[in-house]
Amino acid sequence: TGQRRDILNCVAESHAAVGAYDIIERMAALGPRPAPITVYRALDFLLAHGLVHKIESRNAFVACSH
Repeated sequence: TGQRRDILNCVAESHAAVGAYDIIERMAALGPRPAPITVYRALDFLLAHGLVHKIESRNAFVACSH
């Protein structure tokens, strides 16, 4: 979906691991503020499909480089 793509772009454009609320703030600067549950669901989807990796100790995400 478009929202998943936007969230993946936010993660990919970051030079460091980002948390869900960092993503929400970045997306809010570009348009309507997404709900946290929407971002978490999209991150779960992206994680399940190997597009992002989760850093458990920081509860943050990075884009897959492969």
